[in-house]
Amino acid sequence: MSQNRNIAITVIILFMVAAGVMALTIYNVWLGSQYSSGGNAKPPEVAADNVYLYDKPRAIADFSLVDEQGNTVDESILRGQWTLAFLGFTHCPDICPTTMATLSKADSRISDRATEPQFLMITADPERDTPEALSRYVTFFGDDFRGLTGDLETLRSLAADLNATFTHSTDANGNPVVEHSAHLSIISPNGRLAGLIQKPFDADTVADTYEAIQSWQPGSQ
Repeated sequence: MSQNRNIAITVIILFMVAAGVMALTIYNVWLGSQYSSGGNAKPPEVAADNVYLYDKPRAIADFSLVDEQGNTVDESILRGQWTLAFLGFTHCPDICPTTMATLSKADSRISDRATEPQFLMITADPERDTPEALSRYVTFFGDDFRGLTGDLETLRSLAADLNATFTHSTDANGNPVVEHSAHLSIISPNGRLAGLIQKPFDADTVADTYEAIQSWQPGSQ
């Protein structure tokens, strides 16, 4: 009888130990997922010197603007996928068409292993860049390219959140002159500024950088 009791006690102890190990394993897996989704993991290494990734991605304030289809959109347009955004305008004579062509080439070079990013041009010239003008411009470079226009001050605020700026002036003949930042802003799927790609950059730099970061999931802090 005593022997049976000892066996029963041993079985109970082994069961409790196994349950404890299982609980600890589950907790560690959960803790690891919280650590990763919380954004504590370091940004991936990128080869290009002109690429900067934030250790803690920066918040982008809520906004209400208009897309190239004339639809009112808000900050949710930046969530659910990686976004490569830049400041530009449709009357830009040099930097903007060059950047758009580079992004179009980068899009075709991104590996099948990578999730497709969203390409977004945010206008620095809303007076002339109507939704119709934006649509003609951005879709020339790719069917998936998007554009944003709208209130000038809202655009300035969004640009500032993307570490960018723009100014308006006129030349000697009274023609409008728009000057703006030329870098790419890397926006994570949770709608936060994850990094910058500074000029000069080519299609390979953009594609390689995107492939390096697209599996990174920076958190919300």
